[in-house]
Amino acid sequence: MTTANQRVRRRVRPSVIATGPAMARTAGACYVTGGVIGLVSHWAARYDWGGTDRSGTTWVLGLSVAALLAGIALALAGGRLPQWSFYAISHVSASVLTVEVWLLRGRPETIAIASMFVIVVMYTSFFFEWAAAALATAHVLGAIVVAKLWWDAIPWVGVVALIGLSVLVAGITVALIRAAADADVDGLTGLPNRRGFDRLLQTALTDAERGSGQLSVAILDLDGFTATNDQQGRAEGDKRLQTFARDWVAQAGEDAVMARHGADEFAIVWPGATSGRLSAQLDAFRAAHPEFSAGVAVWQTGDTPSLLASRAEIALYEAKSSGGGRTFSSNDAGGESWMLLSSALTNNEFKVAYQPIVNGATGLVTGAEALLRWNRPGKGPVSPAEFIPIAESSGFISKLDHWVLETACREAAAWPRAVPAKVTVNVSGRELHQPDYYQQVVDVLIRTGLPAQRLVLEVTESTMEADSPVALDALRRLRADGVRIAIDDFGTGYSSLSRLHHLPADILKIDRSFVSTIQPQDNGAPLIAAITGLAHALGLTTVAEGVEQQYQADVLRHHGCDENQGWLHGRPDDPELIHAALAQQALSQPSVSFEQRAPAR
Repeated sequence: MTTANQRVRRRVRPSVIATGPAMARTAGACYVTGGVIGLVSHWAARYDWGGTDRSGTTWVLGLSVAALLAGIALALAGGRLPQWSFYAISHVSASVLTVEVWLLRGRPETIAIASMFVIVVMYTSFFFEWAAAALATAHVLGAIVVAKLWWDAIPWVGVVALIGLSVLVAGITVALIRAAADADVDGLTGLPNRRGFDRLLQTALTDAERGSGQLSVAILDLDGFTATNDQQGRAEGDKRLQTFARDWVAQAGEDAVMARHGADEFAIVWPGATSGRLSAQLDAFRAAHPEFSAGVAVWQTGDTPSLLASRAEIALYEAKSSGGGRTFSSNDAGGESWMLLSSALTNNEFKVAYQPIVNGATGLVTGAEALLRWNRPGKGPVSPAEFIPIAESSGFISKLDHWVLETACREAAAWPRAVPAKVTVNVSGRELHQPDYYQQVVDVLIRTGLPAQRLVLEVTESTMEADSPVALDALRRLRADGVRIAIDDFGTGYSSLSRLHHLPADILKIDRSFVSTIQPQDNGAPLIAAITGLAHALGLTTVAEGVEQQYQADVLRHHGCDENQGWLHGRPDDPELIHAALAQQALSQPSVSFEQRAPAR
């Protein structure tokens, strides 16, 4: 990319919705429409004008045919042109229309040709920012005035109509595009938001695929931001975010575009830069802002936007795990793992199995936990203990989480509604801390038709990361909508008792490590008694995990544990088994256990 091109691109800015293919297809459609109008107008004028003098029309016919051919060419191959070239094409179009109006001055078809000035105004207002659109509109208005005052080619009524329509179209189009731009902008920092970043990255990646050069992406995280909010207040945290964004723009300029990626995360898209160049710029920026970590990834052939961003997130994770305050570049291991898991998901190698959850007193099925399983062709079942860490390190865990959530909700929506039953879905920390996680869950519930009251989201204490405001806000909003929240592995995290009273939770899951300590000769289990007593005092339901023996179930029932889950009551299996058990309960018939229905293993 030359310096001259960079200057042109800074002067002529595309709008937020502008992409090469969209601009090319729209320009092609406009040119084809203009060519057709020119040809049809020439034919129609024969019936409206009794004169025989057709001088000048040959040129107009030629320009109309040329517009048709140019429109077809733009629609097919115009996507390879740089975006600023379409602005030049708009001005050329206005000039050509001016020539056609002069050639046809005084003829009926002049108004038809002049009406296409409005198309030029609409196109530039749609695909370019207001300053560029205003210049193109001024060009068109000037051409209309010249056509009247110098050549008397258009009647005054036509001049008034054309000027009025041009100004109206320009104003409405620019206003709509401005509204679209505001939807892509973070209100606090003025930077593109997560949606704007996704759009920028997609455009930059499309340009890179056309051979325009390098593309590097970075994900940044402000170290200690939660502490800033807690100790100095949210206003001070907002000020830190604004200062960080302003200083980056001042140092890096407009080539390396920064976006606000999350609560305390930023993302950078830098077309034309290598990973080393972006890393060096970040290290230089750290002199003014030392408390941030960054992960950098460079575009490789075949990358999707999500894959490229995930490699940057992996590098960020490594930077933070190494103590923070540094920049890491991604290696390709994460990308290879992503492709492996993505291929497995596409090829239907993953499935969701359901382990029943039963009432501790009656033994009736009250729901099931959705558990992910992977059966890899040629290698057989892969343990979750093996593939879940790979998914987490590669960033693919978010896609897996979302797939499991949607699959579980869709299958649970088919279970009998006459029996109150729930499906429990595990949530990873990466997924929970995404700014749009709340909306993702709501969208899944709407698509699948599962009532919110029948969904339980299971989180661990460790995923809460020092009471992350993003995670807590998402859980509180979902809970207000009716979704229940379960705290998993209770007692194995940190500061459990001091934090439990303000976590948004409805269910407390007792870790299997406590259940396994119950022996056949035990009449009591003081830890179980303490946990159930605490949970009930806080209004929480208890679910014991890892229940494998009847004597364990008896002790748990004795201490008032509400529900049990474990091999005693059934191993993870197909959703049809849950459906059958609930259907029998709906008919007030004795429930058939999973062990009776499940095939031998």
